Amino acid sequence: MAKPGLRIAGLAAGHGAVDFYVPVIPALLPSLIPLFAEQGITSYAMTGLLFTTVTVMMVIFQPLTGWLIDKNKWTPSTSLCIILTAVAVAAFGVTQNYWILLLFAVIIGFANSAYHPNAYRQIHQFTTKDNRGLFMSLMSVGGTFGYGAAPLATGFLYAWGGFPAIILLLIPGLIIAALILKLPQHPLKETEAEAAEAAVTKPNYKGAALMLAISSMRSWVFYGFLAFGVEYLSGYANVEYVLATAVISGMIFAGMFGTLLIGPLSDKVGRKEVMFISYIGGALGYAGIFFFSGIASVVSLVIAGFFLMATASVEIATVQELMPGSVGLASGIVIGIPQGVSALSMVLIGVMADFFGMPFALSTQVLLMILAIVACAALPYPLKILNRKTA
Repeated sequence: MAKPGLRIAGLAAGHGAVDFYVPVIPALLPSLIPLFAEQGITSYAMTGLLFTTVTVMMVIFQPLTGWLIDKNKWTPSTSLCIILTAVAVAAFGVTQNYWILLLFAVIIGFANSAYHPNAYRQIHQFTTKDNRGLFMSLMSVGGTFGYGAAPLATGFLYAWGGFPAIILLLIPGLIIAALILKLPQHPLKETEAEAAEAAVTKPNYKGAALMLAISSMRSWVFYGFLAFGVEYLSGYANVEYVLATAVISGMIFAGMFGTLLIGPLSDKVGRKEVMFISYIGGALGYAGIFFFSGIASVVSLVIAGFFLMATASVEIATVQELMPGSVGLASGIVIGIPQGVSALSMVLIGVMADFFGMPFALSTQVLLMILAIVACAALPYPLKILNRKTA
């Protein structure tokens, strides 16, 4: 059995690989639109369907794959998931036929979805409540790093060699898939610790559903702002365009740092405690983006990014612990459903902006964070601080 440190490194690298390929499609869309027009695909909605397909597949197949893993019916190899995703994205360099690429978008969404429940259940099995937050945070940061690096790599390759150069994106996926091939590719059917936990702890599905709702609200606010952040900062907050793009990247990297800090802190302080504090910090930071302007608005944005992203791994660990015996399903729903909600937020915020203006559309999202704070207070999850006082 590989050591936990080596396993988390492999799983985090794999997470970075499968998530690296997801943003490639939107990064290529500006160049694909004229080619699709020549094929009779002139609708922006049809063009956007490529990325929407990936998102919909994630929403459907991550919970389904998690359930299949829990029932020991089917578990996809982690290396195979990476290879499938890499090959499907590399196909964009071989053909620009809309309908063929739509098929590959299905494969990207499916392979990405199949990786997450497998990897997160593995982490659950070789960790405990005392270190799970740390390992989950490392896993989450791997995915975020891959997701953030993709647009830069895609833009560089396309500028250098056009669509044929996109084939080179296949290389990092194949390398990582080969490197982790000797690590466990599947979770165990059931560990002794899992069996013992399931025997003494009843699943709290209402609590898990509430946690899922909280995670979805946080994702709605965070990714909704990412979609329109450059437009808001450059158009309404007196931030120059180049600086605005850099600030949005800074928001993501601040969130990565927050994840690394809040994850292990939840092991020591308590999951509910750090989530409650983070949601308050996220709400205040997010509100400050619109209350201030210029540099103060930028600072508020970085603070918001830190807190709004910091709890992602803690939320996964919390839902897993609320659903003993169904860890794969828990991982699938708490990753897949918020992703779908995030995609929906971009559409609805855009509609609100059309009718009421971008500042109003984005600023009203702080109400969701206030609701998340209230919901977190009501979350039926034990407070670790009370357990320490009792002891």
